[in-house]
Amino acid sequence: MMNDDIYRRPRLLIPDNSPLSLLSMAGREALDYLFAPEVEVWITDMVEIEATRDPDPGDDQRTEQRRTIAEWFDSNRHRISVMETAVGREYSKAMTNWRMGGSHPDLKPDWADRGDYSLFDILKAAEAFVEDSEAVVLLVDDRRARAVLMQNEDLNLDILSTRAFISMLEHEFGIERAADLWPIIEIGAGVNEHGKSRVPDPLPEDPIQVRKR
Repeated sequence: MMNDDIYRRPRLLIPDNSPLSLLSMAGREALDYLFAPEVEVWITDMVEIEATRDPDPGDDQRTEQRRTIAEWFDSNRHRISVMETAVGREYSKAMTNWRMGGSHPDLKPDWADRGDYSLFDILKAAEAFVEDSEAVVLLVDDRRARAVLMQNEDLNLDILSTRAFISMLEHEFGIERAADLWPIIEIGAGVNEHGKSRVPDPLPEDPIQVRKR
């Protein structure tokens, strides 16, 4: 067992793929801002899988963006801790069996809806971090995941959207260039068929402080 003085540290946990996807739109350097608060950075295995896997037909095909995230992971293995989850283990096992079976395209394991199944894993990860950390910040844009976290009665943490995190970089960490990130992300995300930006709408309740203990 690890010594408590080493183990109980402030942590940033990313259990949602959106923060990596959004930051990568502003380039690999923007992903490095995740290390600016100088706390442990943890990312769930399902987020790493989703952010770097080869897209299936019908998925978002931003291969250059996925490559940027994959290269960032490879360059920062010493700075990132990956948290194993049940959904991530199941998918990795299914992919291993698929490759051993000849990688037939029609039999490839489907990633669709695995994010929905992972909400329980997000809650479990947050509970583990609250138990073992001095302070916990979750970087989450997914509204359903945020709702699940807010409804738990035992958590003691902060929940930030990517947009709120960028604002914090500017106002609390004095990173002046951070102010330019969100406009760059909006340009990179583009608009949908209705002419609306693909970036998440501002969250009026953000940041969320869950203090129930």
